[in-house]
Amino acid sequence: MTTTTTAEGWAWNPAAFSADGHLLPELVTVQDPTNANCGQCHGVVHSDPSIPLTLDGYGAGDSTSVTTGQVFSPQPLNQSGLNLADKNSLTRSWDVHAERVVQCTNCHYSLNNPVYYTEAGDKPAHLEFDPRRLDFGEYLYRPLHDFASGGDDMRSCQSCHSTAADHGWLPYVERHTAALSCQSCHIPKLYAPALAYVDWTVLVDSTTPAQGYRGMEAGAELNSTTLLTGYEPVLLPRLAADGSSAPLTPYNLLTSWYWVQGEAAEPVALADLQAAWFTAAGDYQPDLVAAFDANGDGQLSQTELSISTSEQETAVANRLAALGVANPRIAGEVQPSLISHNVTHGEWVSKECQSCHADDSRLSQPIALADRLPGGVVPTLVSDGDVQWAGTVETDQPNDLRFVPQPTTADLYVLGHNAVLWIDRVGIAAMLGVMLGIFLHGGARVVSARRHPHAHAPAGERVYMYDVYERLWHWLQTAAILLLLFTGLIIHQPDTFGIFSFAYVVQVHNVLAAVLVVNAALAFFYHVVSGEIRQFLPRPRGFFGQMMEQSKYYLSGIFKGEEHPFAKSKERKLNPLQQITYLAILNVLLPLQIITGTLMWGAQRWPELVRGFGGLPFLGPFHSLIAWLFAAFILLHVYLTTTGHTPLANIKAMVGGWEGGGRGAGGRRGRGEGWVGATLVVAQIFA
Repeated sequence: MTTTTTAEGWAWNPAAFSADGHLLPELVTVQDPTNANCGQCHGVVHSDPSIPLTLDGYGAGDSTSVTTGQVFSPQPLNQSGLNLADKNSLTRSWDVHAERVVQCTNCHYSLNNPVYYTEAGDKPAHLEFDPRRLDFGEYLYRPLHDFASGGDDMRSCQSCHSTAADHGWLPYVERHTAALSCQSCHIPKLYAPALAYVDWTVLVDSTTPAQGYRGMEAGAELNSTTLLTGYEPVLLPRLAADGSSAPLTPYNLLTSWYWVQGEAAEPVALADLQAAWFTAAGDYQPDLVAAFDANGDGQLSQTELSISTSEQETAVANRLAALGVANPRIAGEVQPSLISHNVTHGEWVSKECQSCHADDSRLSQPIALADRLPGGVVPTLVSDGDVQWAGTVETDQPNDLRFVPQPTTADLYVLGHNAVLWIDRVGIAAMLGVMLGIFLHGGARVVSARRHPHAHAPAGERVYMYDVYERLWHWLQTAAILLLLFTGLIIHQPDTFGIFSFAYVVQVHNVLAAVLVVNAALAFFYHVVSGEIRQFLPRPRGFFGQMMEQSKYYLSGIFKGEEHPFAKSKERKLNPLQQITYLAILNVLLPLQIITGTLMWGAQRWPELVRGFGGLPFLGPFHSLIAWLFAAFILLHVYLTTTGHTPLANIKAMVGGWEGGGRGAGGRRGRGEGWVGATLVVAQIFA
């Protein structure tokens, strides 16, 4: 070749050239770069599965691997030469694409390669075919070293793979692929160590800062025997080429601290830093040894090389100032490094619903940044890349610096994870308030009935109060609502109900919702056609006074055994309070629940429409609030069914259709039956 390596470094190879200075024809080969060529600059590439992979010389020359932990190799992990935790069980390869003989240039192709030509999307509307193409001759003569590298010009996962073909098991495929990149699930863990932090405020030697790796034993030095545990990357929204938020994508976060100077906060030169830390003989400055030597052995270990006190910071700053550095101070930043390789498949892919749809969702798992905080400086998040920082840097103590993702800041609402606390508190308060009211009211009925025992048969004749269809839609609607509340509770708190399959429960919830909507529509049609809808419409004249009279009965008369103020008949089945309650339930709560539920179900079908209503971050909590109110109403409704002439008379009537006649619900109530029934119902509700 044109150069050779010698003891002194690279040397020119004159034998590769003719007398007139031209490269010999036999050395002129036209081919795509090999994976090994790419690996010389970009990271660890290992192509021979028969040779165990090692990380000898792992360092700055492997920039992509060191900053992310990505290794491009077809070899199974358990056949590598690395000390991996649970190594025998790691039967997957380092990268499935390397295993399937996909080359780097298959995706990162030269931009003037005609094979990968794509037409511009902004061509004139009248132009069906553009005959202008990239020239093969130009590519063969001089292939560009400008490779497709992650923008719109590079092949994406969807360029080769179809989610529709093998993701039928995944509910809401379009919604998931809109919120999650393929890499989010297909790169769940990386097994090579990756830099977590670089601390340039101190020097381990004349050119090396203090460093920490993730994916290996804490505090261990990286060598051939180090136990590698691997790490899970953090998921952050990646900005699309047009600046819009794209799906969650895996990143490694690299934290750096360094000295800056002057008003422009320019980094201090390495030469100045070396002069501040070391003597001409290459030893640490005596005053810095005194400041950092915690164990008093006269040496500085990497553990001791950390600016943890103001005295240590001042000692280094004074040395820099003595060298002419203006206003030396510490700055820090967190830089994201995109992860696109080490893809896996099959059982190794993250595909359990609870990994995201749970309290400890992977989407919000903190990632440790560093076990130090030089000078107490909390690093800032670098915002000039392609990542949207959906999260914050937090620290409770100097040795616990972490980044905490917050998906909601990127308008992501994850069912089972992003429950809004105040909504749940309001809902639980409503439930507890109703239960307390039932306990007090039912208890008062029990005490009153015991003090004044009085029982006789209800007056009046039996009336066929409810037709077959009325009973059918009522019980079907009751079953649908109760099951919807139960399945909705599982979706809302999947950790509490881990015995149930999240994906299956979501499907059951959707089917039940469809049953409820169809049943409600048919019931509305029936009530309109039959005229039964008049039962639910209050008559304006005297209605307020009737409400007060009914309220007085529930608050006082019911304890004295007084007659119901309004006679119940087939033509008038509901009292004024029931009418106004059902008017609110059927015309406000039920439509709102159906609308919000339909929009949540249709989020992947009508994304723009759903965003117009506030998206899932608004619809999800609002849907939950209405569900809580429905649950509170059902408790109250069940209790009030006991206020008939016997505690179970109203329920029996809704089952069989027949009910005893007379005023109210059959005349004066039998107190003996009343307190027994009330006790039974209260016990059931609080059981």
